[in-house]
Amino acid sequence: MPTIQRDALHAFIDRQLLQVESTPVPNELQPAVEGGSMTADEVHALWMGAGIASQIGMSLVLDPSRFVEPWPEREDEAA
Repeated sequence: MPTIQRDALHAFIDRQLLQVESTPVPNELQPAVEGGSMTADEVHALWMGAGIASQIGMSLVLDPSRFVEPWPEREDEAA
């Protein structure tokens, strides 16, 4: 039965968090603060959440076998 390789996943998430945390919120999100629809802290939290989700999601889509073992082989790939 496939299992999540937690050590690999946790190490990947830690690396991605460092990248997301060190990336400044883009100026394009400033109007949300200036317009009063969000506070600066809310915009920052949104930016961080979106960054984390996109980094992890994209990695899982492109190469899920990094974190799930054994990755099931498709019949058309086995031949």
